[in-house]
Amino acid sequence: MVLIFFQALLVSMILFWFGLKFSKSKRWGGVVLILVFVGMIFLHRELEMTSQLKGLIVGSLMILVFGLWDDWKNLSWKVQLLFQIFLVGLLLYFGFGVDYLAGLNEQGIRLDRIIWQGISISSAFFILFWVMGIINAVNWADGADFSMGSIAVIGGLSIVFVSFLPEVNQPAVAILASIFLGLMAGFLFFNLPSAKIEAGTSGSYFTGFILASLAIIAGSKIITMMIVLILPLIDVIWVVVGRWRNKKSIFKRDKSHLHYRLRRIGWSDRKIFLSYFVFLGAVLLSYSLLDSREDRFLLLGLEIVLLLTWFRLVDRIIKRTLVCGKK
Repeated sequence: MVLIFFQALLVSMILFWFGLKFSKSKRWGGVVLILVFVGMIFLHRELEMTSQLKGLIVGSLMILVFGLWDDWKNLSWKVQLLFQIFLVGLLLYFGFGVDYLAGLNEQGIRLDRIIWQGISISSAFFILFWVMGIINAVNWADGADFSMGSIAVIGGLSIVFVSFLPEVNQPAVAILASIFLGLMAGFLFFNLPSAKIEAGTSGSYFTGFILASLAIIAGSKIITMMIVLILPLIDVIWVVVGRWRNKKSIFKRDKSHLHYRLRRIGWSDRKIFLSYFVFLGAVLLSYSLLDSREDRFLLLGLEIVLLLTWFRLVDRIIKRTLVCGKK
């Protein structure tokens, strides 16, 4: 897996470097990510072309086309929402499903009770909200240099870790996650402040799509991915609730995301990057050291409390700064 990681890292960095020489635009990072990811899948003979793998390939290529279209036309939120629903339908068509969610007991929460035309209704709705939630969380996190890349690298590491767990033991997932991790590490190198390359719509959608999909393939390790992705997910919820309370459209872009608010209180991009990376890295390390299901749920709860406290503290500092400024 180490060799696969370095292969993806080397190829992506070479293509990014060549792209910088011949392109004036920054928003083509996703094109390289998707093409190299799909290309390396076909090059690795260890990967069996399963239905789910076909779904990842087709979905990634559709994201490439849609992302280029959005970067060119700046599509409305309605079109983007319809495309996200289409991606979920694509995953269901290629056999993606979640039979149960891990809980504090052994059985967990069953999602395969009601079956229609061979598809679990509860599983389909869960995948709809899961995939759309992760795609939008990653997409909205792409508003600042480094933020999406750092989340993606930690997410890739977590999937590599999960794929080697005895209860999962999926070498194919490890290969896919290693390719993804190498690509995102190469992208992050060029995306650090100040970024020379940006992911664009195709890159952010691809990142969220792969993270959400691999979590399902890896034995439905949703809680594991929640450990990593809870930061952008809470950011999305925080922003949406704030817009709703202020009677603003929840789909209209503004500068209320965490990285924008941290800039307002004087944090540099490098400081924000380090805080994201250290926090997520520490949480992932702590997760890897825990064995029991109860301890891991406790860690997720603690992480949520810490993040909500951080978000609230930042808002208080901003309000205090505004009050002092008026005086």
